[in-house]
Amino acid sequence: MTRQGSLELHKGGQWMKIIYIRTDFPNGRTHILMRDTESTYPELVHFVMVLSNKGTLWVDVFWPYDQESEGYTRRISEQQFWQTFREWRLQGIILGDSGKVAEMLARKRLSKNH
Repeated sequence: MTRQGSLELHKGGQWMKIIYIRTDFPNGRTHILMRDTESTYPELVHFVMVLSNKGTLWVDVFWPYDQESEGYTRRISEQQFWQTFREWRLQGIILGDSGKVAEMLARKRLSKNH
C-alpha cells in the first residue's frame, strides 16, 4: 500500500512503514534509502535498502542513528527513489559490508559522547 511517499509492507508478522529518503553529503557521496519507520529497536535505524552513488548496495540493515547524516537527508518520492536506483545500477552494484558501516557509525557516536 502506497501513501504519500511511504509504503507499508508485511514482514515476519509485523507491518513496516517505509519512507524514501536521500542523503547528500558535502563530500559528494549520496545515498538513497528505504527506511522502516516502525522499527522496534529505538537505538538502531532499520533500512530495508540503501544504495550509494558509488554503486554499493546494502539490504535489510540495522545501523546506529547518525545525527550528522540526518542534517543532509530529505524525503523523496517512491518514484524518485526507483528512478535514481535504475540510473545508478547501470554503473554496476556491489554488496556493502553492513558490519563495517555499523562499526564506523558506532565509533563516531562514541567519540562524540566523550
